[in-house]
Amino acid sequence: MKKLAVALFLVQTTFLCAATKPSSNPADYPLTVHVVFARYDSHNLYQQLDTIIDGQQVELQSEGNSGMGVLRLGDYKAQLSKTTWIPKHLNGYDNYVVYRFLLPDGTIRDFDVVGLGPKADPDTAPAPTHP
Repeated sequence: MKKLAVALFLVQTTFLCAATKPSSNPADYPLTVHVVFARYDSHNLYQQLDTIIDGQQVELQSEGNSGMGVLRLGDYKAQLSKTTWIPKHLNGYDNYVVYRFLLPDGTIRDFDVVGLGPKADPDTAPAPTHP
């Protein structure tokens, strides 16, 4: 019985050590993301951000675990993160990017890129044409 308990303890310890937690070292987050708009969609349970990253407008989205709050506007340190949903055969023109934010309290939050470039102003956008 003691051998089984020791074996289970060693297996559990191995799994706990193998689980990698994202680093909260600010030096690991070289990018600055400037958040200019934030909203939480309580119906679909995601947070949506309009940001500026390296001078480019980027729309980001974080699903589910971001809580009911809205991220404050301002600058956040971030890094590019690997995603698990990249297709096996990349086509060279689709973008699969996730930004991992380091929040001021040291917690980490991932945001998927869901939009690139400036949003069209509905008042000035041309009307769609139908063939």
